[in-house]
Amino acid sequence: MEKNTQQDGNGQKHKMSVRLAVRIVCLIGLLCCLAWLFKYVADTRRNQKQTEEVKQEYVTTQEALDVVEQTAPPETTPEPEPNLFAGREYPDLSEFEVPEREIDFTGLQETNPDIYAWLYVPDTNVDYPVLQREGDADYYLTHDLEGADSAAGSIFTQYYNSRDWTDNHTVIYGHNMKNKSMFATLHNYEDSQFFDEHKYFYVYTPEYTLVYQVFAAYKSSNTHLLLNYNMSDHDSFQQYLDSVLAQDGIGVNIDRDIQVDADDHIITLSTCLGGYAQNRYLVQGKLAAVGKAAGTEETENGGTITGTAETGTDR
Repeated sequence: MEKNTQQDGNGQKHKMSVRLAVRIVCLIGLLCCLAWLFKYVADTRRNQKQTEEVKQEYVTTQEALDVVEQTAPPETTPEPEPNLFAGREYPDLSEFEVPEREIDFTGLQETNPDIYAWLYVPDTNVDYPVLQREGDADYYLTHDLEGADSAAGSIFTQYYNSRDWTDNHTVIYGHNMKNKSMFATLHNYEDSQFFDEHKYFYVYTPEYTLVYQVFAAYKSSNTHLLLNYNMSDHDSFQQYLDSVLAQDGIGVNIDRDIQVDADDHIITLSTCLGGYAQNRYLVQGKLAAVGKAAGTEETENGGTITGTAETGTDR
């Protein structure tokens, strides 16, 4: 009897020990989750603050340029743009309502030399510098535009793409953040009406402004587009484009009135799908027009000088 009582007591102690261990593990797990959540919120807020500061300091928007234009003498008609992209001529910006901006890329690159362009998608929150780290394809997946560790990351391309935008296919990546920052609002294109009414996005570089016409928006697998398809081969690239244009179904928006072929230069904007780790959401556009960047002047030797209205900085 005494032995049974002792065994029961040991059993109770064992159960209490197990319960205590479980509680400690749960508490540690909870603390880890809270720490991750705190970091996530802090990184997101820091990222937003950085972006707003960069915009205020280095980007002169259309509204500010309109004020300057009201008091400035009329400009001369710009000369036609050179053909930057072998194999196809592109119209200049006069045929498009381009949100004009003057961007101080010299100042931006003093902040971080990996900044080499600016991406703007109207009526979304996509209005960010584009970065690329040589030798580390996914660096800006987890680093902000100052190079600090960040859950929000940055808007970036991988070094598999050139920085001059002449590749057949350029892929720009951004996180799908819960606060609607980074590339989250690209999901606006899931709505067919939004897709139909927002046909252009814009890339600004130190020398040029590039206009892209949206032709597709859809859910895709997480297949790496640049490493799993031979985009530099004309026939392979055409087969890839044909497979994109042939898609149909719920959530797939394709503008079949836009002719797209392997002579075009394509940008894919790629972000995550909440709850679907094996999928991505893609918005794709083809190059439609090329023009000199605002504040860019032609030099005597045919090169370009880029400056901003506010700083007068040359590049």
